[in-house]
Amino acid sequence: MIKIHHLLKNLGVFLAGCLVALVVLELLLRICNPLEIRFRPDRIVLPVNKRYIFDNTGKFPTKLARTTIHTKNSLGFRGEAPPRDFRDYLTIITIGGSTTECFYLSDGRTWPDLLGQKLSREFNRVWANNAGLDGATTYRHLILMEDYVVKLRPKVVLFLIGINDLGAGDIAAAEQRRGHDLRHLWHALLYRSEVYALGQNLYRYFIAQSRGLHHTEIDLRKAGTLANIPESTAQKTLQDYETNSLPFFAQRLEKLVKVCRDHGIEPVLITQPTLYGPGLDPVTGVNLSAVKLGDEINGGLMFKAVELYNGVTRRVAQKNGVLLIDLARELPRNSASYYDYLHYTEPGAREVAGIIDAQLSPFLAARYPSFKK
Repeated sequence: MIKIHHLLKNLGVFLAGCLVALVVLELLLRICNPLEIRFRPDRIVLPVNKRYIFDNTGKFPTKLARTTIHTKNSLGFRGEAPPRDFRDYLTIITIGGSTTECFYLSDGRTWPDLLGQKLSREFNRVWANNAGLDGATTYRHLILMEDYVVKLRPKVVLFLIGINDLGAGDIAAAEQRRGHDLRHLWHALLYRSEVYALGQNLYRYFIAQSRGLHHTEIDLRKAGTLANIPESTAQKTLQDYETNSLPFFAQRLEKLVKVCRDHGIEPVLITQPTLYGPGLDPVTGVNLSAVKLGDEINGGLMFKAVELYNGVTRRVAQKNGVLLIDLARELPRNSASYYDYLHYTEPGAREVAGIIDAQLSPFLAARYPSFKK
């Protein structure tokens, strides 16, 4: 009995110490949080009027410019501040994850910037902003739309989506944003916690690392190969996505289209391209299907997984009469266009902007003829 008593006493002291440590950490993070946490469980905190300067010589020694200058405007987006006579402009916002935000490409060199420049040569009074957020899923895009974008009422929103939703289920708990019972009150309290937000973002970071979604320059020649994956393993992986993730991705896409249409905004859907997939890289000669991405995953399998999501995007676009720009099929797989398996170099951003402009411009000319030069 004495041993059990001492054990319980020590356990109580340990738990009390943990509670005190959490309270102290919560207070410290509220006073001074060294990390920029954009994603809270039920909201997004946009970085407003910020300027980032990055030295790329360590992470991106050959693929990117030596220095990146990345600026956020008064909205928390990349691009010019909104004009006062907003309604009189052809207003366009791009939404997506890191492949839209282009975090490590300088102002004026991202594909949304270059697209805006192209459109300005074809149309009058163009205002284009980049609302991409590194790591954002379609759940986050919905929050961004509902809390920020619908208040602006741009004429067009472009969604480049797919890669961050791989494996993301219905996110049901987070979607319950309002309520009055004890469960909702507990969630409301938890969602305001700096410690909880920090833990969620660290978890999201490690998941991204495990899926190869982090930013770092890839040398295909050193990546290794994994030529054959057991058919049972591949089928199990794809089946898991089809059962536990794709239906909810489709629901969120449908809701994004509805939110846009309900507020007089025209949505445009863009599929997610990747460097890995069928074929040889024209620069290195590496087989992009056999390139090793993990212990049991190669470029071919990952390409099939991403294509499941692109297939949903294509179907939702067709069902709802939404313009689809099938970037996944039109952007060539070429390591000169990517600094890793997903993110674009400056030449890649130019190519992306050109492909999107070629299909978006006729659509805009037909829908908004008064802006055509």
